[in-house]
Amino acid sequence: MFNLKPKEDKFFIMFLEAAKNVDEAALTLRKSLDSLSTKEAEVSKIEELEHKGDKFVGKIVKELNEAFITPIDREDIYMLIKEMDDILDLINSTAHRFVMFNVNESTETAKLLGDMIVECTSNILGIMEELPSLGSKSNHLSERIISINRIENEADALFRQTVGELFRNETNPIEVIKWKEIYQILENTIDKCERIANMVEGVVIKNA
Repeated sequence: MFNLKPKEDKFFIMFLEAAKNVDEAALTLRKSLDSLSTKEAEVSKIEELEHKGDKFVGKIVKELNEAFITPIDREDIYMLIKEMDDILDLINSTAHRFVMFNVNESTETAKLLGDMIVECTSNILGIMEELPSLGSKSNHLSERIISINRIENEADALFRQTVGELFRNETNPIEVIKWKEIYQILENTIDKCERIANMVEGVVIKNA
């Protein structure tokens, strides 16, 4: 049975702080998709959140090196914080693409994928809130994991359909290159969210 000790609370607190940071970045990206006229300002904000995420990784590594006992496997702690940091990196990459490619208007598909990312990061935040109660019959970890898996499947289907239509209907090859890359990074972000869900599922099984 899972046993949480007071000295071990720090890892779960850091997970929660990191998840809030990821969720804020996702919301900032989604907001920018409604009005790319302020994309430079949104990029700056996302960059700050990405740097904050890097600090969480460093802090977790330091705590792992100093901790005698950890509430879950050390590898799982490290990989969870790294995967959250990877989500931030991808969100940052997406935001930068709109500036680099001089994209001034989003598409409905990009907004839909942005909505899916926000839904995923919201579920990740919920997962990190409930992680300290791992082993409790009352938590909703399984529902959140299933929800992220569902979103990832829907994002895959949307990505394939949209890219297919892009290559069939867009006559400007530059536009094809731009949007294919943007859609790919957005879809990769959702894939990363699913990796976190799957990792937590593994942690649940190990600590059942």
